[in-house]
Amino acid sequence: MTGVRDGGGDIAPAGRTARIATLGEGLLEVGVHPNLGDDVLARGYGGDAANVAVMAARLGASTRLLTRVGDDAAGRLLLDFWGRAGVDLQHVARDAEAPTGLYVNEVDDAGRHQFSFHRAGSAASLLGPADVRDEWFEQLDVLHATGIGLSISATAADAVELAVERARTAGAAISFTVNFRPQLRPDRERLKALARRADVLFLSIEDGRSLLGETDVVEMVAALDAPGAEVIVTQGEEPAWLFAGGESFSIAPPPVLLVDAAGAGDALAGTYLARRYSGAAPAAALTAGVAASSLSCQASGCALGYPTAADVDAAIERLTLVPQTGVLR
Repeated sequence: MTGVRDGGGDIAPAGRTARIATLGEGLLEVGVHPNLGDDVLARGYGGDAANVAVMAARLGASTRLLTRVGDDAAGRLLLDFWGRAGVDLQHVARDAEAPTGLYVNEVDDAGRHQFSFHRAGSAASLLGPADVRDEWFEQLDVLHATGIGLSISATAADAVELAVERARTAGAAISFTVNFRPQLRPDRERLKALARRADVLFLSIEDGRSLLGETDVVEMVAALDAPGAEVIVTQGEEPAWLFAGGESFSIAPPPVLLVDAAGAGDALAGTYLARRYSGAAPAAALTAGVAASSLSCQASGCALGYPTAADVDAAIERLTLVPQTGVLR
């Protein structure tokens, strides 16, 4: 399977099953919501790499995850959820010495969320090059990595970069979500360098402002300097943008009753990759991604609330893709 730097056309026969690998972090979510009783916490499942794998699996892709979890209750809950979602877990290690990371997702009445993470010394942060094995790349279409995977530890960053090299050697394309998190003190240049190597690149408007110092979508994409890549820029409730094959498009998400926007970007990425590597053109993959992202905002719990393929297909009918002119890089 070749990469997608092919002018933005179809990259696979329509209807084939996309084969997607993700690596990085999985976390148990502890939800604090205003509609819960004082003595109740909600359970959810997160971590950007794991979320993408779950969403892609919901869309019918063959997905595999590389991470580490603790040999503890939180780790067992994650493994059970991922397995039921259809994610291949053969390369998820269980660590008897390190705990599974978790985060608290505090949601207010308007659906806005605030995360607090408890991942120091977690099993996922101990991910390293030794975990990256050749058999993980067999018959792979695309490897998806994230800026958080580059940021949670030096060994995890080394594992991500090694995986990218081996995926390239195996003939797979590279997908990357920037997910710039200043509180993790990431290596900015290392992150930008990997972004520029990607065939498919996902960037939120907030990450672009923080990492690149740009406020305009077009200037942001130009600053990335990733020629030939398919670049998707998300803006929350505002239109998402796609730059691919010398063309650009925008698509506005539909109005929704916002319950919890956590994990919406991962839903878009997982859907885009599942559809794109099943033969869809970039514009069609983006439309499906925006539909999935919008639907995910209507449920709580990150990956727990991700929609089905049927839900996504029904929601696509309410969206309108707008070609853009005069804004190309």
